[in-house]
Amino acid sequence: MSLLKDFSMRKPRLTSAILWLAAIIITIGCFTYQDKTGPTYPLGGYLEIARGTLHFKFLRSETIGTDLKIMFLDPVPEGVTGYVEYRRFKSDDDWSQMPKKPGAFEFSRRGRSEAVQGTGAELPSLQERAGKYEYRVYVDDGQGQPVSVTGEKAIYARYKAEVPTWVLMLHILAIFASMSLALRTVFEALIDGKYKWMLWATIVSLLLGGFVLGPLVQWYAFGVWWSGVPFGYDWTDNKVLVELIFWLLAAFLNRGQRRNRWSVYLAGVVTLIVHFIPHSLFGSEYNYTTGEGQGTAG
Repeated sequence: MSLLKDFSMRKPRLTSAILWLAAIIITIGCFTYQDKTGPTYPLGGYLEIARGTLHFKFLRSETIGTDLKIMFLDPVPEGVTGYVEYRRFKSDDDWSQMPKKPGAFEFSRRGRSEAVQGTGAELPSLQERAGKYEYRVYVDDGQGQPVSVTGEKAIYARYKAEVPTWVLMLHILAIFASMSLALRTVFEALIDGKYKWMLWATIVSLLLGGFVLGPLVQWYAFGVWWSGVPFGYDWTDNKVLVELIFWLLAAFLNRGQRRNRWSVYLAGVVTLIVHFIPHSLFGSEYNYTTGEGQGTAG
């Protein structure tokens, strides 16, 4: 670390630019990983069958009022058909079947719309916030019995109410800023620089993104402000609470003239762990058998 500190003293502006760039790149990587590994990210991939390669995309999150698209994307191998077996999750419903049909399918995610051609099914929209479907998708290539794309494992799709784009974008921007600042604070502590203002900037942006805009997103989507401790077990809420606690501890141990860089390192490690936990894990969920929900107003 002494070499890094010596370099920063000789070229402070270049060092600062490099450290900011590193913090932003790592943040982008963590955000991408967290998003794509989350339970609401569309399930997509390729399946090798007797008639060729089948490209599929199955949605796992949708807005109330919009049917759920479950698609085989063109070019679908000739002679390949399929169907969806589905029911409401945590309900007494019997399994239903819906055949896949050729057509055009439009869907959107986080304000970005996409239109594709293929063969698909559209499950009717659920009306309850945090209501879920469980479903399996079967492929019939005419060479034997239809086969489930995911085997015995069901796929789950959750419904939410519409969240204004500006609220969602501000929330994402604030959380992105808080992580970038958190990493930059750690890097500044590593070179024994002036990290205290960055520490407080991290806390302020985390409070804004996780405890002001985050609950606002939650309220629009599910009708509740907070579904973490002590009201529930939503990991998205609980993990940001844990992150805040460690940064507040670091601020306390660095108050006044005190300098405790190890507390900053610890808070930084916790931040990385938090952002490697998939988004929406153990999130809001409606129970159709009881008519009540966890982390949702229904």
